Amino acid sequence: LDRQIEIGRWRHANSIKVGAAFESILIRGMMQYIMRLPNGSAEFRYCLHEMTEECNHIQMFQELVNRIGVDVPGMRPTFRMLSPFIGVLGGFAPLGLFIGILGGEEPIDHYQKALIRDGANLPPAVLRTMQIHIAEEARHISFAGEFLRAHLVHAGPVMRAAAGVTFPLAMRWLAGEIMTPPKSFARTFDIPPEVMREAFWRSEHSRAILAGYFDDMRALADELGLMNRTTKRLWRRLAIDGRHSRYRSEPDRSVRVVV
Repeated sequence: LDRQIEIGRWRHANSIKVGAAFESILIRGMMQYIMRLPNGSAEFRYCLHEMTEECNHIQMFQELVNRIGVDVPGMRPTFRMLSPFIGVLGGFAPLGLFIGILGGEEPIDHYQKALIRDGANLPPAVLRTMQIHIAEEARHISFAGEFLRAHLVHAGPVMRAAAGVTFPLAMRWLAGEIMTPPKSFARTFDIPPEVMREAFWRSEHSRAILAGYFDDMRALADELGLMNRTTKRLWRRLAIDGRHSRYRSEPDRSVRVVV
C-alpha cells in the first residue's frame, strides 16, 4: 500500500506539472497570435482573458506540486526543450494553434472528469484543483471550438485538407506527450519496460482509454467537415478512432480510468 501511495503521489504531481508546462506553451502561442490582430478584435480581448486564467492555473498547479512534495520533472525532455519554439510557431498558424490547444486540453480535461465521476479517493487539495481547472477549461475548450468553426468557413480546400490531417495528428501526439510519464518514472519505481508499454498504449484497455479522450473531438471534427475517408483512416491508424459524443463531455461508460 505504501508503494501504491508513493506511485500515486508521483503520477498526480507529474501530471499537474505537465499541465502547467502545457499552459505556458498555450500562453506563448496566444500572445504571439494576438499581437498581430487589428484594433477592435474580439479575439484579442478573449485571448487575454484566457491567458490570465492560464497564468492562475500555472500558479495553482505549481503550488500543489510544491505541497505534494515530490520533485517531479513534468514534460518529457525533448518536448520540454522544444516547447518555447512550438508555442511561438503556433502563433503564426492560428488554426494549428487552436487545434493544438484542443489536443492538449482535452486529454487532461477528460482524465480529470473521469477520476471525479469514478469516485476516486483524491486528497482534498487535488480534488479542488481539478474542480477549478475543469470549470475554467470549459470556456477555453469552447472558445477553441468556436474559433475553428468561425475560421474554417473562410478556409480554402488546401487549408481545410491540412486541418483535417493536422487534427488527428495533433490529438495523438499531444496525448502521448501529456499523458505518458517520462522514463524517469519507470526508473524511479523499477517498472519493467513491457509493463510501461502495456500501460501506455499497447494494451486493449489502455488504447480504449486513449481513444476515449477524444469522443468530443471526433464529434467536432465531423461537424467541421474534417472527417472524410482519408482522415477517418488516419484516426483509426493512430488508434484514436471510436464513438462520437452526443453532447459536450458525455461520459464514456465503456472504460474505467485506472489511477
